[in-house]
Amino acid sequence: MLEVPRNHPSVNNVEFYLEAKPTSDDVIVPVACSSPLESPGSSSKRQKTQPEILDNNSGSAGILVKVVNSDVLKPCLLPRLWIDDDHDMHLGLCFKDRNELKMAVDWWSIKRRRNCIVRETEKDMYMFQCVRWKCKWSLRAARIEEHGLVEITKYTAPHTCSPEYPKDFESEFAADEIERVVRKQPTLSIAELKKWWKEKTGYELQTSKMRDGKLEVIKRVFGDEDQSFRVMPNLMSAFHSSNGLLVDWQYDLFPNPEFASFRGVFWAFSQSIEGFQHCRPLIIVDTRVLNGKYQLKLMIASGVDAANNFFPLAFAVTKEVSTDSWRWFFTEIREKVTQRKDLCLISSPHPDIVAVVNEPGSLWQEPWAYHRFCLNHLRSQFLGVFRDFNLESLVEQAGSTSQKEEFDSYMNDIKEKNPEAWKWLDRMPRHEWALAHDSGLRYGIMEIDTEALFAVCRGFPYCTVAMTGGVMLMFDELRSSFDKSLSSIHCSLNRGDVYTEPVMDKLEEFMTDSITYVITPLERDSFQVSESSEKEEWIVQLNDSTCTCGEFQSFEFPCLHALAVCEKLKINPLQYVDDCYTVERYCKTYAATFSPVPEVSAWPEDCGVPTLFPPSPRN
Repeated sequence: MLEVPRNHPSVNNVEFYLEAKPTSDDVIVPVACSSPLESPGSSSKRQKTQPEILDNNSGSAGILVKVVNSDVLKPCLLPRLWIDDDHDMHLGLCFKDRNELKMAVDWWSIKRRRNCIVRETEKDMYMFQCVRWKCKWSLRAARIEEHGLVEITKYTAPHTCSPEYPKDFESEFAADEIERVVRKQPTLSIAELKKWWKEKTGYELQTSKMRDGKLEVIKRVFGDEDQSFRVMPNLMSAFHSSNGLLVDWQYDLFPNPEFASFRGVFWAFSQSIEGFQHCRPLIIVDTRVLNGKYQLKLMIASGVDAANNFFPLAFAVTKEVSTDSWRWFFTEIREKVTQRKDLCLISSPHPDIVAVVNEPGSLWQEPWAYHRFCLNHLRSQFLGVFRDFNLESLVEQAGSTSQKEEFDSYMNDIKEKNPEAWKWLDRMPRHEWALAHDSGLRYGIMEIDTEALFAVCRGFPYCTVAMTGGVMLMFDELRSSFDKSLSSIHCSLNRGDVYTEPVMDKLEEFMTDSITYVITPLERDSFQVSESSEKEEWIVQLNDSTCTCGEFQSFEFPCLHALAVCEKLKINPLQYVDDCYTVERYCKTYAATFSPVPEVSAWPEDCGVPTLFPPSPRN
């Protein structure tokens, strides 16, 4: 093989000869085209060829070379094993067929710890490219009509990427490929990325690896945890322009007002605000500590949809949770999210929340809103004071029963066992924590399932870029939850369902129940309901939608006793079901659609927010 320096100033044209030894007119055998295989004593007919060498002006981008053969040349046919550590691919190499070419390129790539993909661009024309999309290496080959062999016709080298090793190749390769897509479509969901990956590579990437890959890309694109504070306003502006995001910032200005330290950010998507109009008048709030060196706090406000699922409504990330941050969070909800009256607010009985709710002029007091406590949080607070698990169990039973007689019985037990514990509970208005005294405002929801409540924020705990990455993953989850809910709703509509599962399950329970009820009419549209084999009795009042069992008024649809009365009177029980449970309302809740977010390079630069730095240390 003749080695020609690519930039030698004295070399303009080079002539060299290839020795060919055809066994017939149509068969060409391997010949000595390079020094390791050369046969000096050969006397075969010589053929002349003139190579044309073109530099693509970049050492890092590789050399682009093209060879032009003379009109009667026979090519150099080399076996695939010729490609070894001492020789590189180059123009003019010929192979018997596509498979032999691919084996040669594969072996050459493996020896150099690279990976490449091949595709047939046209019939008998092949393109090899490095799988790392930023790398400039490529090779083109085609079957040449004159000799019928597959010949390398264009070659761009060397690789501009680093060698990869099997243990980390898949994750880094995934991150490289995802980065290219995320920069163009930054809010593609994990499911959408998995689908794109399957179409591109032909195999499926595990959800965990796709999530890890996207997190790695977020760190590459938006920087580390400190840098994410500066990027966050641009991301929020992109969400505002594309999806109507409502946002409010809190920060502490530096002497130079162009810079500030982060204190908090509130946001709510217009799709959630629109959907909440069709949810029951109920808001649940809670907080969670985020991972990361700044230990920021995530605040969430959620509604409840017709199927009793949490409906994410508004969020905030704050430096700390305090009376001031709760006042700000509640104010933003009232100003930006909903002005509905008769809302039921369910929260922990934390003193900061109680103080804000009870402030003069608060729109979280009656008649604007009714405050209720989460029974789990109340029990936790009670246990922290009295450290008695038996008493704590009685508190749970007293709070969760829907019957006032049972509530009184449990409270008497607590009073007998520990009068101080009874006084501690009795200081709180009973309607704030006991279902039996609630009057149906909380729709039977007694406890906050924090895992379900924060499900849409599941990306935050795994993301070291707590702000930017967490919000982007949360947008993925929110959009995905809308899509899944709407798909389920369409199935219900196709089946002809009118009400959601909570109501239909209760009707099914009644229709399959083997209990025989005895109905006795009383005065003023009241009915006494009893079981033929039991002494217990209940009083149902249809006009008031109440039953002494407590479930009718707590859940806002008929209990088993009310259904028995309706069956006896041959009237339709669905007239007593709250509209919040209809499939129609359910559909409207998730009807709003999300729009694609602009590519990163198109995000607004001027967001009206100073350049943000991490929160200042606590005093």
